[in-house]
Amino acid sequence: MKKSTMFGACLMLIGLSSAILAKPSPDHLRLVARGMIESLSSEDIEFRERFLRDHYVNADSASALERWQGNLQMFSQELGKVEIHSVDVSDPTQLHVLLRSSNTRKISQWIDFSVYMDKDKPERFFSMGMAPGSDPNLDLPDHALTTREIAKRVSDFIDDMVARDVFSGTVSLVKDGKPFFTGAYGKANLRWRIDNKLDTKFNLGSMNKMFTGVAICQLVSQGKLSFDDPIIKYLPHYANKEVASKVTVHHLLTHTSGMGSYWVAMDNMDWTELRSVKDYADLAVNDSLAFEPGERFQYSNSGPLVLGLIIEAISGLDYHDYIRKYVTGPAGMINTDCYNVDDIVPNLAQGYYWNNETNSYRSNIFAHSARGSAAGGGFSTVEDLQRFAKSLYDGTLLSTDMVDIYTTGKVDNGPEDKYAYLIGDSRHEGHRTVGHGGGAPGINADLKIFTDLGFTVAAMSDCDEAANAITNHASRLIAHNRSVL
Repeated sequence: MKKSTMFGACLMLIGLSSAILAKPSPDHLRLVARGMIESLSSEDIEFRERFLRDHYVNADSASALERWQGNLQMFSQELGKVEIHSVDVSDPTQLHVLLRSSNTRKISQWIDFSVYMDKDKPERFFSMGMAPGSDPNLDLPDHALTTREIAKRVSDFIDDMVARDVFSGTVSLVKDGKPFFTGAYGKANLRWRIDNKLDTKFNLGSMNKMFTGVAICQLVSQGKLSFDDPIIKYLPHYANKEVASKVTVHHLLTHTSGMGSYWVAMDNMDWTELRSVKDYADLAVNDSLAFEPGERFQYSNSGPLVLGLIIEAISGLDYHDYIRKYVTGPAGMINTDCYNVDDIVPNLAQGYYWNNETNSYRSNIFAHSARGSAAGGGFSTVEDLQRFAKSLYDGTLLSTDMVDIYTTGKVDNGPEDKYAYLIGDSRHEGHRTVGHGGGAPGINADLKIFTDLGFTVAAMSDCDEAANAITNHASRLIAHNRSVL
């Protein structure tokens, strides 16, 4: 969650005041995008503040400006010096800058840097983010790659990451139900030098949201709730009456509720106390809505927790018991659960993140909570993720019609990305993939199911960002030069 630096051509852009534009022009959007990168590069605090005052949506808040100064500094330290390759403003709500980072410890030196523009003040940004980008200079043949060629190129890509000490984890590529590439790399535990294996359990991050989405869809199929029902129908005693009366199941599933993230409330508490869905949900129960439900997409870690409470209320089961009984159990996912991290769980990987100050890996044991929840934090394996993908489409978990409802994008989340019911619906060179990723310090995992090509890509890692870099690379190879069906 960080970013970095730039050069003189953008200097004059930063000083320009952003006029209030009802419909910002492409030139204005490019100014904001390039200005963001230039502000990352500057060591001048006043220079950065001018950019924020001119272009940040909450520039009138001193605390917000101070926080964003820290964000810019943090991203700058992570990326080092950068070069802008291209700026894409085709989607005026989400600007994309393809960067090349000088930091050789980055999983991918190509970075897709996003700048998110505010709905009510579309000339100003409200957030930023980054993800591994695709090498625009990647040499690809004129023909569609065979599974053997894909496996070789993915293997070479991973070998380079391992040589740079930026990947530790597992990978599984499947075509029409048959694995054609699997691999386990690095250590599950650095202290004891224990190797990763294909059945090593890695933290899922936000990928648990997929299981929560399936559970809700199952209950809808059984006639026990409706997507359009408000929270209050199932949780009549929910303390925040505004949220309970305004927010529907659909809003919670699509991140359009206006709810935020319980992580904010975790800053000043003992994370070891968080064991149940209610423990987490209570952290955000008094938060006000950032916007009217349904107004826009804003990723929320609090919303899925309320869905967990609804699952418990309807089923009469603890959330974790429900998922084991009706989702992971039927799918044969024997190594998937929200384990207590202080329990003795075989083959459980320890997560690690790179500390720039000590120039070494640090354990993430104090960087996440004691147990996963309806919003994320459970554990799984690449083999179990492949089992989930298979069970999703063979009728084990949902009917064909409900799978279509579950996976079809409902809201835009980028030029080629939509978000469905706690699962993504994206395009890679015209080919559709569904799935979800997850990440936090020392945690990264990703699943991509090509619905038209028969491929499924799964990767998990006990270090930052690495799994996404691999699934993105593999997906680009899979989609390359294949006719859209």
